[in-house]
Amino acid sequence: MKVIFEEYSGIIITAVAIIALIAVVGLLLATNGPVHKAFVDLIDTLFKQAKVS
Repeated sequence: MKVIFEEYSGIIITAVAIIALIAVVGLLLATNGPVHKAFVDLIDTLFKQAKVS
């Protein structure tokens, strides 16, 4: 086990970091995520302010 971590520790750390980054981005962009909600609110506000009656 020690030999595996000595040889491949950089690759293992990189893979875990990439997977974690993908998971965080996926959660933020999920249907009810904070980024999705903020974007939808921004678009709604834009259209409400752009309406000219």
